Amino acid sequence: MAEKTKTMNIVGSNLTKVSGERNPDFKGKLELNTNINLRSVEKFKSSQAKQEVLKVDYQFEIKYGELGGVSIEGILFISADPKTIKEAIKDKADNNYNSPTQMAIMNIIIQKSSIKAFEIEEELGLPIHIRLPTLQASENKN
Repeated sequence: MAEKTKTMNIVGSNLTKVSGERNPDFKGKLELNTNINLRSVEKFKSSQAKQEVLKVDYQFEIKYGELGGVSIEGILFISADPKTIKEAIKDKADNNYNSPTQMAIMNIIIQKSSIKAFEIEEELGLPIHIRLPTLQASENKN
């Protein structure tokens, strides 16, 4: 039986650092590596919030080998039920990055960071880091 998908929603986010670079003299083979670093995952309650949320400090990096790279750092505030918050904190402490809770957090980071990364990649002339969907004409069978 498949495990139920965790319900998590972004209730706030702050970028703390955005950087990108491109080597204009690059002539080698293109390499692409993406990395997500969860620096911290903790319970957070603001003075305005009525419930506790997850505070996730992260770094999202795209490395293009000698061509250049993009780095995005930030903090996400994610709403979740108390059990999920507890699981997320425990999984981070145990370095269990394959749990459904950690995967859900990393997917949120990918979605949030990829939008900013696309902008930087376009400005620097770097290839986009994920394949976008494309349309293809179908044969007309009349």
